[in-house]
Amino acid sequence: MKLLTTATDEELFLLAKQGQEKAYAIIYDRYAAKLYAAAYRLLHDREVCEDLLQELFVHIWLKRQQLDIKNVRSYLYQSIRNSVLMALRKGRTHLAIDLAEDIATTQKADEEIGLKEINSLLHQQIEGLPYRCRQIFHMSRKEQLSNKEIADHLNISVKTVENQITLALQRLKLVFKEFL
Repeated sequence: MKLLTTATDEELFLLAKQGQEKAYAIIYDRYAAKLYAAAYRLLHDREVCEDLLQELFVHIWLKRQQLDIKNVRSYLYQSIRNSVLMALRKGRTHLAIDLAEDIATTQKADEEIGLKEINSLLHQQIEGLPYRCRQIFHMSRKEQLSNKEIADHLNISVKTVENQITLALQRLKLVFKEFL
């Protein structure tokens, strides 16, 4: 097994899920200062940033077995950003006026990147469907044809069309479970 210090974040998180405190401590050491700096850039409130950081890492430790984190770095940064926004909503602190625009711009950019990633993954998954299933799904969703019209066009039963659409949707739901 790799030394813990050379393990990836995801490997460390899996070990932490199993209760290995050393692996969890390494994740903390790798990210605590960076996450604090990210929060501080937005809030300029040392105490609130320290509290948010502590709450985040306590939450992760307590919920580690229920969490399904695919990308530790992204999860941590998104979580601290969400924590900052919640602190602002709850009135725990105030945001400097000049930083509000930066947050809005960053959030919009993050959403656009997220949408591009989701669309790319969706296209990739649709292309990975078996030919007939992909063809039927395309006719149903892109061409907006009814099941009867698809069945008539392909000379198959309506039930086959329904089954193929159900299979495609089940596969897509499985892949997109984390986004839903």
